[in-house]
Amino acid sequence: MALTRETNLGTIAINDNVIAKAILRSAAPVSNKLFLSTEKGKILGSPSRISASELSSNVLICESEGRCDVTFYAVTRFGASIKNVTETVLDMLQKEFQNMFPAQSGVLTIKIVGVKSKNIAERNIEVKREYEASR
Repeated sequence: MALTRETNLGTIAINDNVIAKAILRSAAPVSNKLFLSTEKGKILGSPSRISASELSSNVLICESEGRCDVTFYAVTRFGASIKNVTETVLDMLQKEFQNMFPAQSGVLTIKIVGVKSKNIAERNIEVKREYEASR
């Protein structure tokens, strides 16, 4: 679902691939500890190796009442600190969203659906970050 904005010049639609690219850029610094995945836990790959179109079908974007909710799924590497990895990704993603949509608040959610060692062990951990409009 594309995000839309009404301006005095008309309607602007922001494609899902733009959101997916922002997620990929935010996850790149922790690419050896975090693998983006589907809702079921199938690994799409390292953030440096997958395309935005591949990821965009696994990102949930909801817009309501001047607020943007973005949810995506990931698998962490065994031994990596979930707190540190998710904080790094959410910090960068929050900055990107506040630059793209300065007048809009939102919620960014990473759902950790597994931990990878030899096999993938199922998990159901949800890490949320709420942020306010910067203006």
